[in-house]
Amino acid sequence: MLNEIVESDAAEYQRIKSLSAFDLDYHELQEEFKSLVELAAMIAGAEMSVINLIDNYYQWTVTSFSSKLLQMPREESICDRTIRSHEPLEIKELDKDPVYYDRGFIDGDSGFNYYLGIPLTLKSGDNIGALCVLDKNSKEISDRNKAMLRLVASEIVNKLELKRKIDETLFSLNTAVKIKNQVAHDIRGPITGITGLAEVAATEDSSKEEMKQYFKLIKDSGDSVLEHTNDILKNGLKNDPVQVKNINLKQLKEKLLKLYRLPARSKNIDFQIRINPEKANLIFSRRKLLSVFGNLISNAIKFTPANGKITVDLDVLYLDNGKYLNFVITDNGVGMSKKALAEFKEHKLNATKGTLGEQGFGLGLKLVQDMVRESYGEMDISSCENAGTKIEVKLLLN
Repeated sequence: MLNEIVESDAAEYQRIKSLSAFDLDYHELQEEFKSLVELAAMIAGAEMSVINLIDNYYQWTVTSFSSKLLQMPREESICDRTIRSHEPLEIKELDKDPVYYDRGFIDGDSGFNYYLGIPLTLKSGDNIGALCVLDKNSKEISDRNKAMLRLVASEIVNKLELKRKIDETLFSLNTAVKIKNQVAHDIRGPITGITGLAEVAATEDSSKEEMKQYFKLIKDSGDSVLEHTNDILKNGLKNDPVQVKNINLKQLKEKLLKLYRLPARSKNIDFQIRINPEKANLIFSRRKLLSVFGNLISNAIKFTPANGKITVDLDVLYLDNGKYLNFVITDNGVGMSKKALAEFKEHKLNATKGTLGEQGFGLGLKLVQDMVRESYGEMDISSCENAGTKIEVKLLLN
């Protein structure tokens, strides 16, 4: 829906949408990219290297020197500056840099004074993050080694792209199997009725031999179609265990807590996730859930003041038109004015700073709105200024 976004925001919207398309669980990336991270540090002769992926709210760090997932608000990140260009950003002495000298990067055991960031650029041209080389001391890295680091960055992008394509292919295969089985079920009923009718007609006494032969042909033809249908069902059942990313309510709760408990704790926010215990183990596809719900939780954290409260309720609903995952997030944050809420519903964007001055682009809710629409879901938002916000999302489960 880029035509609904002013031109100055279009590139950033496309960038975060491209990152969301990877549907990443950042915890899972640590082990997958460990060797490439270590290789980059060896090439540069540096103490450490990291991969930083930047969404609408946070920088997520993939590294080999910590088993914990590291994150920070994107406005505090050097890489937020790196991704604004397609050229590497090198800062040889952070303690003398007018922008970053007092940001705390050089402090502690994991502190660093040298920074080299290489954008992670997709084929679309979108920069989703950066490969970073870090060291406590200033360094001189040769042009040859910088070129090699660019190759490592390209390999990281290629690996992410491959991961996305495999996930999408498995999802498509799983969907195809379900459709094949559904089609078989849908046609078996009518065909069974036809063959039953033909069988009755064929056994009745009739002086019209031609009519008997006609009904016999109907029966034979129907039996053949029914036989083929049973074959489709049999093969479909054999193909059912396609290895897609599945999850249940209990696991989804645990993943969301792992990803967003620390950002909430940094503002002393009471962050709770509740699930329907009767449906805790009901399995469904994980596809796009972390991207949609992560954006909503991040947005709530941003606009909820210190010592506030955020509650997420998860449930599975059986409605007339299908099975839906129901996600309701409620906060007691700053809320939205009637004017701001009306403008959002009219697809107008307003960049707003968070309660601690967090940078805002006004794109997070827009992205969620579009993703929900693309997934044939529903999203409803209610909010009052200085009285918090409640957002409910229903996503059709496959």
